This record gives sequence, structure tokens and C-alpha cells, in this order.
Amino acid sequence: MSRVYRFIAYQPRIVLLGVAVATLGAIAGIVDIPGRAPRLKIETAVDKILPHGSPDRAFYEDFQQRFGADNIVYIGMVVQDDVFTTDNLKRIKRMTDRIGKVEGVRHVVSLSNAPDIRSEDGEVVIRSVYDDVPTTPAGIAALRARVMDNPIHVGSIVAPDGRAVSFLVQPEEMSEREFRQQGIDLEVERVAREEAPDAEILLAGGPPIKAETSRTLLRDLLTFMPIGYFLMGVVAWFAFRSARGIALPLGAISLGQIWTFAVMALSGNSLNLVTFIVPALIQSVGFAYAVHVVSEHDDVLHEGETGPEAVYRALRRVAFPVLLTAITTGAGFLSLTLSRLPAIREFGIFCSVGVFFCMLASLTFAPAVLSLIKNPKLRPQTSDAALERWAARVAAFDVRNRARVLGAFAVMAALAVWGVTRIQVGTSFVDNLKDDSPLRMAVETFDERLSGSMTIHMVLDAGEKDAFKKPERLRELRALQEWIDAQPEIGDTTSVADYLMVVNRAFHDGDPEAFVIPDSRSLIGQYLFFFWNDRLESLVDSRFAGADILVRGPYLDSKDTVALLERIDARAASIGGGLVTGTTGSLPVIARTMDEIAWGQALSLSGATIIIFGILTVYFRSLRVAAWALLPNALPVLVYFGLLGLTGITLNVITSLIACIILGIAVDDTIHFLVRYRDQVRVYGDEAKSASEALRIVARPVTTTTAALCGGFSVLMLSGLRHQAEFGLLATLLLAFAWLVDVTFTPALSTKMGLGRGGEEGRG
Repeated sequence: MSRVYRFIAYQPRIVLLGVAVATLGAIAGIVDIPGRAPRLKIETAVDKILPHGSPDRAFYEDFQQRFGADNIVYIGMVVQDDVFTTDNLKRIKRMTDRIGKVEGVRHVVSLSNAPDIRSEDGEVVIRSVYDDVPTTPAGIAALRARVMDNPIHVGSIVAPDGRAVSFLVQPEEMSEREFRQQGIDLEVERVAREEAPDAEILLAGGPPIKAETSRTLLRDLLTFMPIGYFLMGVVAWFAFRSARGIALPLGAISLGQIWTFAVMALSGNSLNLVTFIVPALIQSVGFAYAVHVVSEHDDVLHEGETGPEAVYRALRRVAFPVLLTAITTGAGFLSLTLSRLPAIREFGIFCSVGVFFCMLASLTFAPAVLSLIKNPKLRPQTSDAALERWAARVAAFDVRNRARVLGAFAVMAALAVWGVTRIQVGTSFVDNLKDDSPLRMAVETFDERLSGSMTIHMVLDAGEKDAFKKPERLRELRALQEWIDAQPEIGDTTSVADYLMVVNRAFHDGDPEAFVIPDSRSLIGQYLFFFWNDRLESLVDSRFAGADILVRGPYLDSKDTVALLERIDARAASIGGGLVTGTTGSLPVIARTMDEIAWGQALSLSGATIIIFGILTVYFRSLRVAAWALLPNALPVLVYFGLLGLTGITLNVITSLIACIILGIAVDDTIHFLVRYRDQVRVYGDEAKSASEALRIVARPVTTTTAALCGGFSVLMLSGLRHQAEFGLLATLLLAFAWLVDVTFTPALSTKMGLGRGGEEGRG
């Protein structure tokens, strides 16, 4: 490695040329220069947070192939008096026509154009609910009575109290990215507000929520990166008080980000709900590596060395600890690839890639530039001296009171263990929107005033053609539908049985007693042929072997959603008779990832611990030292789980990343201290003095990097998304706590357990 260090120090122009070529190639990979368009996209595709190979995912994909996409956009209109007025009925018709003409909209179902099956003058007709708006009180009353007597309409497109209507907007088949880029949800909402400025317009449904989430991610990314750089610059200024002390760490993290983005873009991946955090993490971790390099170089300058030789000596001292910490940090991130959720796996991969690139930039770009700087201005040591004196006093206190220090942290650990028992697991796109989000408030009002925008699909598969033309099968379906309707969480259900019963009643001249499933299979076939429409294509498959009950209700948290799904599935399974049943839809599949999140958390954390323990064992050549070295890093992880339980923050697809991140990052400072501590033990032979000297040496870079890490992650607290903001808060608190552990608990533990003795340092 000495040859490599010497090449970097004495051949800086060649090194920087290589860095420039790699960076230009990376930029070309990120941006399509001829097309002037970014190759790196942002998306919130549901499949990124669904486990690969799971039965739920396979069932959902099969459902979409048979019954169509699960992507309804809901527009609600709430009026003060009654929707059944001439003016309101006219505006409903205008809104329906205009929304139907929005680019990207396939069709719209509303009170004005919904198929209405009825008996007129002894004949059964299928028409829209109304073509011409009634202008007389009698005509309005007749229309109101007819609509409110139709179970297909009430709850689905008009509220039972008649003061609200919903528009069911079906977009064309397109990706979530195309939907967002076209702004279909925003255009539909704009049209509705133009037509009904005095009414309350409510936008709801899965596509708008995902589109708004993506837009928020993009706004956050464009806002947070500049703020993050500013905070890093402030920290660097206080640490070094020099231009190079600011420019080199910021330059190193810029290179790490650019190279990582290029790998993401060229591999065909996008920024999503989870990998959105990668840039902030690279920014923070990469800054820490560069700070250690610049700090060590400054120390060598103060010792009287200059020029390339100073860079060479600094690299000999700092390169191996930086490399080792990068390996342990990367190992923590790589453990996340054990998860079955694609987004978490991608996060682990690209964080590891980012860590490697930041380490590479810190050990090539930064020292090469330092080697070219002539007569660098020395950093004033006044502030360093004060910090070093403080660190020495803290270390002396730790050693004198190590029993009390260790006991205090034991109490914290016990409190954290109690908090662990209160952890709740959950994940939801709606819950990720903050309480004051206009879209979330609209969704909640829609759920309250109408039948709800949460959709669940209860699928029944008989496995034989024309099964759902048989009266007995349809009665089973209808009985299940009535049971689902009776559940307190449900707002409305729709199935093919509803249409058959309405048609049967119409053919019996509106007789209420005829609102039943017909007894004749041939008659059912004739009815289906007679009134077949686009809506039915989503309720029964082309072979009539499978049927779907569309269930709507208000959004629930993950725990309550899973409980509801389990009840529905249990009731459906009791039908028997060879029916294969199951609930599906984007919401049910996401809700069922709770177990996967919890299991993935345990698996990833175990993997990270084993890998890092193995690395520490190889480095220190001692199982005992490696085991005790892990303890200071296990404490922040335990406190993290305790905070989840004590604060009520859920363990979700975003916050589940923190444990491995904290373990991977916190171990860096522990390694830096232990390396210095064991060096000093060999020099002084006195563990108390060695602990004081080691903490004095690492105090500035460790404190600086922690401040930068906390600053970098704290920016995420400003996110417009709840889970991302919670991630920023928890990561900031826990990194600060990890610093506290390393300046108090680690020195006390090291002297108590004699970690300066035993094993050999594998330094090379």
C-alpha cells in the first residue's frame, strides 16, 4: 500500500486526470446530453416495496392481468344542500365531459353517465342516469328517487345523504412516472374546481397519492442537497478555518454522489421512497472520510513536514483506518440486501457503492489536491487545544468513574428494552403524508363523506368456465358481499351480482321482490349479454371463471387493514366448494409487508453484526476485543428500537433502515478510537493515560464528522413526507448518542476490559 500512497502523493496530476475522466463519464451516464434529459428517474412504484417471490405479489399480478389495473382516481364534490338540483346536475355533466377529455384519461363514471338499468313503459332500457337535466321539481324528485333506489349508485357515485358525489376516473394504461409527468391528477382536480368553485372538491385514490409522494421526493431532493452542502461547509469551516478544509470534503462527497448516481442510472434503477435517502447518506458519510484525511494532513503539517511527503505520511496514518471504516460501514449497508423488498435491497447496494466511491474520492482526489497546494496556511491550533483539553478531561473522568458510566448506560439499555416491547410495525402511502398535507386532508374528508377511497378486491376463482353464470355460485358471491358490507370498516361493495339483481328487477317491472339472483342459468347468460358494459370487465373475467368484489372504505393503518383482510379471507375460505379466494390490491399487498419488514430488519441486522464482528476479529486478531468493540455500537441500535416503542414511531420500510445504518456508521468512530488507544498502550503502557491520549487525538475528527453526519441527516426532518422526516429525526438523535457513547462509554469499557492488550493489530 505504501507504493499506492506514494503514487497518489507524488503523481497528483495523473490521479486528478483519472478522477476527471471518471467524473465526465459518470455525468454522461446520469444525463442524456443530446436529449437534454436526466436518465436518473424518481418513482414510487408499488412493486419496489413488495417482496419478490411472495404469494401476495403473484396473486396481485394475476389479478391485474385478469381484471385490469388497480388505479382509480377519485374526485369528490361536496355541496352545501343537495346534489339533485338543476345547477348541480348540469355541472356534474360538464365535469364528466371535460374530465373525460383530459389527455391520459380512459373513461369517467359519474352520476351523469353511469349505466342505469330500468323499466320504462313495459320495456327494459339501459341508459345513462340522465342525458337531459330535469328542470321541474317533479322531474328532479323522480330522478332523485330512481338514483337513490339503485344500490349500484348509492355509495359508489352518490352519498347516501345526497350531498356528495364521486367521479371514478380510469387513466389509460401507463406507468406511475408517466401519470405523474402528465399531471393527470392535477389536471382533473383543476377542471373540477373550475366547474364547481363553490363546492368542496376532494382528490383521492392511489394514483394521486403516489404521484404527490414522487413530487414531494423530487422537491425534497432539490432542496436538501444544497442545504446539506451548506451545513457541511459550516462544519468544515469551524473544523479547519481554511478554504481547502471546506473545498476538499465537499469536493469528495460531490464526486461520490456523481459516481453513485451514474451507477444507479446506468443499471436502470430509479430513486424511490427508500433510495431517495442515498444522496443524503453519501453526503454525510463521504464528508467524514475526507475530514479524517484533511485533519491528518494538517497534523503532519504542524509536525513540520510539507509538500508531497506530508501527504504521503498522512495517507500512511489515515488510509487504513478510513479503508477499514468504509468496509465496516459498507458491510452494514450490504446486509440490507438480505431483505426481500427490492427497494431496501437497492438501498443497501447503492449505499455500499456510495461508501466505496466516497472512500475512493477521499483517498485519491483530496490528497492529490493537497499535494499540489504550495505553502498551505496552517490551521490555528487554539481551538484544537481547547477541544483536546476537554477530551482529555472527559477521558480522565470516564476512567475514574467507569463503574458509574457503565451503570448509567446499563440503565439506558434497560429502558430501551422496555420500549422494544411496544414497537408497532406499519407502512402506508397515506400515513406517509403529513397531517397538514392538503391531499391527506382531502382523502380523509372523502372517506368521511363518501364510501372511501381505499380499495380492496375480494377475488373468487371457481376454476371452471362460466362458473359465475350459475345461480348457486352467484348466491355464494352475494352472501359474501353482504357479509363484507356489514363490517364496520366498509363503505361500499360492488359485484356482478348487483347488476344481475338490478336487471332482474327491471325485467319484472321494478318489483322489489325481484331484486334477487335469477334461478335460471340461461336467463343469467341472457342478462349478462343484454347489459354487458366496461364496468363489468373489472368485476368478472372473460371466462366467467373468476369474479371480483370491489370493496371500498376509508384508509386504515396497516395493523387494522391486516386485521380486516384476515376476517374477510377467513369468511371467504369458509365457502368451500372448490373456490379459491383471496383479497388483493395495492393497499392489501403493502399492508401485508409488515411481517416482511420485521423479519427483514432482524435478518439484515444479524447479517450486519456478523459481518462487522468478523472484520473486527480479523483486524484485531482477537475474538474478545472484537466482541467488546461491538458493544458500544450495539447500544445506539438498542436505543433506536427503544425510541420506536416509546415515541410511537412505526417500524416501516423507511425507519427499518436506521439500525443497520447506525451500526455501520457508529462503528467508524469506535474503530478510530480503538486503533489510537491500542497504539498509545504500546507507547505508554498505561491504559488510563492511553485512553486520555487516544480520545484527545480523535476528538476533533470524530466530533467534526458527527456534527456533519447529524447536520446531513437533520435536513431530512424538513421532508414533506412523514416517514422520511422521522428517519431524519431518529438518525440525527442516534448519531449524536453514538458520539456520546464513544467519548464516555467506550473509554470506560476499554480500560475496564483491557482492550489495549491481547491480539495483534493487523495494520499494514
